[in-house]
Amino acid sequence: MYHLGAGKDSEDHIVSATFILLLLTSLLTIIISGLVFVFSESKFDSVNLIIVMLTIPFVLCNVFAGGVFLGKYEILRANILNAGPTLANLVFVIVLVWIFRLSVTGAFIALLLGNIVMSGFVFYIIRKSYHITWKYHEGIMKSMVRLGAVFSLSIFIMQLNYRVDILLLKRLSTFEQIGLYSLATQIAEQLWHIPYAIEAIVLTRSAGTTDEQAANRKVASIMRVSLLISILSCGIIYLVSPSLIPLIFGYGFKGSVPMIRVILPGILVLVIFRILNSRLAGMGKPQVAIYSFIPALILNLILNLIWIPRYGAMGSVWATNASYGFGCIIFLFAYSWKVRMPVSEIFRFKKSDFDFFTIIKNRFKRKSQIG
Repeated sequence: MYHLGAGKDSEDHIVSATFILLLLTSLLTIIISGLVFVFSESKFDSVNLIIVMLTIPFVLCNVFAGGVFLGKYEILRANILNAGPTLANLVFVIVLVWIFRLSVTGAFIALLLGNIVMSGFVFYIIRKSYHITWKYHEGIMKSMVRLGAVFSLSIFIMQLNYRVDILLLKRLSTFEQIGLYSLATQIAEQLWHIPYAIEAIVLTRSAGTTDEQAANRKVASIMRVSLLISILSCGIIYLVSPSLIPLIFGYGFKGSVPMIRVILPGILVLVIFRILNSRLAGMGKPQVAIYSFIPALILNLILNLIWIPRYGAMGSVWATNASYGFGCIIFLFAYSWKVRMPVSEIFRFKKSDFDFFTIIKNRFKRKSQIG
């Protein structure tokens, strides 16, 4: 996405390098995953294990291709690729698990077939759009690996912040508390669909921009509107969760409701981070997130160790809010310094922030007139 957005190299060479890296990372991932399974204390059926290993290249193919589509602003294709494996998997699960009663093996085969189907779609589109060569494009591949390593470390640090609570709850609390906390975080994290839908576009456009200050102002505007939408979404989740959680998941999960309500502020501040971080990532500076959230991760660990024994899963909720807020504050000041925009300016709402509502309204009006 970054390299296609920057537009400094041939698109054919970038896509070719991407698929060479796909082969290498698929092989490496299969080896690492296989070793983890082999040396794991759990026992796995060899047939199922082989099916899972075979799934890896196709999953990675769809992920890599999604980056190509987003890098070229082909949002429809990227969305098809995002939803396609899930829908195909559902169809194959119905056939193999429900109708043919193949149980767990059927579910694994369904996962494999769903990703194979979408990989076929990927190769059809890619071969039509690009001339793929299996030549070693040294400069592009080195740049991808170098920048990708920093991106990966950044994502890894964020994932630890998201999941360290579960790991500590397994050690310090009960399975009931883990279940309640897991459900609470899954529900609250639905707010992240807003930045998920935006950050890829911001990253790609940031990589190719020539007017840095205009891009900074536009990203700040997008963040402000997204934050407002997220606050409204928080309000809806806060109000409906007491009714919907027991209805959907059963009364045994009613204890998740207070956790959902308390964790919403922490999830909300991450909306700010994700959108602004996509701007820095597009500038080739994903390491700022690492510097910001390593202290937050340490704080998260300390607070969880103190609060889980006393308050259970609710202690993890408080620790999450504190660590997310702490990390986001550090990141905000780092972002402000990097883009040379005061924090007060980043959060100052302007009338122009809402211009896109007028654009959407006018488009619907024109379509209705044409209809």
